[in-house]
Amino acid sequence: CRLFFMQIETIFPIIDRSLTAVKYDEYEEDEFSRLMDLWTDVEYLHNFFSEHIKDLQSGFYGEITISEAIEKTIEDAENLEQELLALAKKGKTDEFENLQRKFRQLDNNDAGLGELQKSKAKGEKWKSWIRIYAIRIGKNHYVISGGAIKLTLKMEEREHTNYERIKLSKTKDYLKEMGIFDSDDFETLELS
Repeated sequence: CRLFFMQIETIFPIIDRSLTAVKYDEYEEDEFSRLMDLWTDVEYLHNFFSEHIKDLQSGFYGEITISEAIEKTIEDAENLEQELLALAKKGKTDEFENLQRKFRQLDNNDAGLGELQKSKAKGEKWKSWIRIYAIRIGKNHYVISGGAIKLTLKMEEREHTNYERIKLSKTKDYLKEMGIFDSDDFETLELS
């Protein structure tokens, strides 16, 4: 798997120190912006679903065409983006309406909240396949490491989702190396 240098940037200055994302050297955009662009790009989605047609039509999602999958993904991505931004903003002043309402532990069997916990957020649509992966810094502070269209039960089953697991681990390791374990520590980190 490729190794790369990670630079953490603020996604939206309006919600500074709330919703942040890793920017990798190989991409011009931070991961959140890059994912939203990809998940609303009809050509990218057509190529993706064509390549993963067996997973898409495995029966879990019923009888769905590539065109329907593209439409569903775009709508789900736009809704997820709006929801995350709204929660990040509300979470600045509202103890209960914050990003922690949307993000869950990566492993469904994990109980409780841990330090620098690997987390995921997914779309609202029934059986949503879009995932945003992040490290939890605090109840309204997450660092997005990447995301994927997940059409299989386990991340390890496909190269693109397994790669996202690796990016999550690299992001967590990077934060530890920088001495970032909570929101207070994050204040000392210089963002681009």
